Amino acid sequence: MFKNKRIMVVAAHPDDELLGLGATMHKFIKEQGAVVHAVILGEGITSRSDTRDTEKWKEVLEAHHANMNAAGSHIGFASIHSYNFSDNRFDSHALLDIVKVVEKEKEEFKPDIIFTHNAGDLNVDHRYSFQAVMTATRPMAEEGVTTVICFETQSATDWQYSRHPEQFHPNLYVEISEEDLQAKIDALKEYKFEIREYPHPRSEKALRVLAEYRGYTSGCMMAEAFEVVRMIERG
Repeated sequence: MFKNKRIMVVAAHPDDELLGLGATMHKFIKEQGAVVHAVILGEGITSRSDTRDTEKWKEVLEAHHANMNAAGSHIGFASIHSYNFSDNRFDSHALLDIVKVVEKEKEEFKPDIIFTHNAGDLNVDHRYSFQAVMTATRPMAEEGVTTVICFETQSATDWQYSRHPEQFHPNLYVEISEEDLQAKIDALKEYKFEIREYPHPRSEKALRVLAEYRGYTSGCMMAEAFEVVRMIERG
């Protein structure tokens, strides 16, 4: 299913490209010959102030983006492109502006498969990212993306109301190895402004606990879980 595929990861913030699928991408790159390109739509920091002030956060944003590239090297991403949509304020932008970015990246990279956020995540930026991907990959005859898959994001998917109508319902599990998980952990450690102490979901121990939980619910030692939104087999 993933062998030699071109995979594009569309994430809202720096570190989202790791949290739900970093180990799986490491596995696909290393074992399946996949080429993976990450698109990070938002700057991921300025919502920590009452108002958006990129100048105030300039040095932190520069460091954050340097961390992003260092993190990507642990996973093996072929490339990472980042944008500066307002952190936790994607709803202050026209959805079309975000769609246009996804369309541009899709046209340049020509992926077979796109992984993105779950539609019902608590974080508004995640929901807009999902909607932008779905809009940019409408299943017309000439559309090259045949598969759209959602990943879970610790501290967003898991914090949503449990009976939310768009709750994450995994139907695809990818077994991962200790090496894959360690690559994901090492990558997250590069994000100095994001990693936390346990029991926060963005902690080293929490990443391992989730991998083990998704593993035993699918008959594996460790796994990452996904929800297939659309899969088209043509010809």
